Amino acid sequence: MTLNFLIVLTVTVLFLIAMLTASYNDDKTSGM
Repeated sequence: MTLNFLIVLTVTVLFLIAMLTASYNDDKTSGM
């Protein structure tokens, strides 16, 4: 594991969490 790999992995995980949170908020506000 290189430092660059860990950085990319962390950014990817944070991005996925942000996408899931945004989609969850959209579903809640739309009343689905």
